[in-house]
Amino acid sequence: MATADILVSLVVLAMFYSILALGMNIKYGHTGLLDFGHVGFYLIGAYTAALLVIPGDVGGPDTVYLFGLDLPWVVGVLAAMVVAGIVGAFVALPTLRLREDYLAITVLGIATIFQRIVQAETWLANGPDALRGITPPIIGRFPVDGQSIGGLVIIALICGTVWTLTTLGLGRIREILEAADRSVVGGGTDTLYAVGLLGTERLLGTERTGASPDGGVAESEAVGFEATTQFRMAALAGAIVAVATAVVVAINTRVGLLAVGTVVSVYTWLVLLAGINSYTNFDGIDYVATLALGTGFMLALAPMFYLDSVTVWVPLTLAAFAAVIGTTVYLRRNWSRFSARPFRYGLFTGVWFGIIWYYPIQVLTPLLNGNLMSAATTVFNNVVWILSFSGQTPRIGYSRFTLFLFGVILLASLYLMELVVESPFGRVLRAVRNDERVVNSLGKDPFLFKIQSMALGSALGGLAGALAAMYFQVLVFTMFAPRVTFIALLIMFLGGVGNNRAMIVGAFLFWAFQTATTQLAGFVATDLRTNFQAFRFVLMGVLFLLILYYRPQGLMGERSRTEVSDQ
Repeated sequence: MATADILVSLVVLAMFYSILALGMNIKYGHTGLLDFGHVGFYLIGAYTAALLVIPGDVGGPDTVYLFGLDLPWVVGVLAAMVVAGIVGAFVALPTLRLREDYLAITVLGIATIFQRIVQAETWLANGPDALRGITPPIIGRFPVDGQSIGGLVIIALICGTVWTLTTLGLGRIREILEAADRSVVGGGTDTLYAVGLLGTERLLGTERTGASPDGGVAESEAVGFEATTQFRMAALAGAIVAVATAVVVAINTRVGLLAVGTVVSVYTWLVLLAGINSYTNFDGIDYVATLALGTGFMLALAPMFYLDSVTVWVPLTLAAFAAVIGTTVYLRRNWSRFSARPFRYGLFTGVWFGIIWYYPIQVLTPLLNGNLMSAATTVFNNVVWILSFSGQTPRIGYSRFTLFLFGVILLASLYLMELVVESPFGRVLRAVRNDERVVNSLGKDPFLFKIQSMALGSALGGLAGALAAMYFQVLVFTMFAPRVTFIALLIMFLGGVGNNRAMIVGAFLFWAFQTATTQLAGFVATDLRTNFQAFRFVLMGVLFLLILYYRPQGLMGERSRTEVSDQ
């Protein structure tokens, strides 16, 4: 499997787990309701959507389920959210008038009951066997290569939307740099943003109206105008890219698709690099130091790759890791650059590790064999991630469409939840979390707000479950074990409790760790592979404890209300 395919799979998994963690964050991060049974609503959403969209005669006599209505996926996803939200509200009714710890225990028990019902009752969803026959939306149209009108429209829509969202992200990066008093005018980020807008700022104009006599404008008016203008410019740029894509691909399908895919993919990589640079605020010394540490951790794994004897490579690998970790701890304590930004150094060391793992190592083998063309092809296939090169011609496969679809749903969910938590309703939720007596003194009933928060968070869990059913196309009761709840909790604490955007960061870091350890397990002897994969859960628990001890607010922390109001 190409590296780009692995990364796409990682991102898709991180996306619907971000939504799952977002639901947990609404409950616990904003309202203070600890829910150990969040996986139960994930299960409800998955099976509700599956039973609504699956046809009535799939799988033959060996596949038994209550009903299959063959409805559109839009209906299935909305129904999954509604059912999960209603169940969440009813589960909370008898327990929230007592204490929050009763809620945690009750929901954990109910989630376990839901799982056992699915396992034991064969008539409901095929019992302990897998429920198969779940067909994702419009999968029959893929892969698309632009040779049909429908395929041309899909390609243009995907490329235009990716360009729009990427440009919006780049605009946000510029705002972060300006807020930190880091010059962007005339710099690389500013130039890239000008290229991404495709001249739309001239078509729409960026002059602000309503200025005061001294040339100023009200701050809130200026911020709102700028945000609206940025969205309009990015959307128009995306429309231009969509039209250009349709025209170029229609003229010459193969060359046009390669050209458009290359431009869009390279643009997204450049924006990603700009985003990383804006977060780290590194200079050349910092990048070299983190590259050296990342390379050191990679070299520590060399005995695992090249030695067959377990009794030899295990102690060598442990000794090499001890040396690299010792060096890292020494730098953390004695080097001011590292001690001032330890989490950013650690994060970027992991980024370098992943880059080395996925790119140079894959290219190294064909280079050593003298096959330069194979090495160049591998690099090109990984850079142009938006296209799939599994066939004779480049095309956009269904995995890329899934990435596009889940990305739009995640961003829409995040945007709506940001509106919710910054509304008066969201402020009451945080007041309930901090001190219920204050809420009571203002004449509001905390119980009602807790019920609404529980329903909203559970609905997001149902949405994540519906997306999981769409992605996996198969449902088994073991997918809904209690560990899923604790993964959502880990993602929430890793990113930052009470910070909706941090759920995306936490989910991506978690699945990056999962993917990396899964890849490493392939180099371990078969009889030790199960133990190796089980050991990563121990390591995950240790990392969780370290985060709670050293960084209880998470990597990003809760967003301050001042920061939100400024935006």
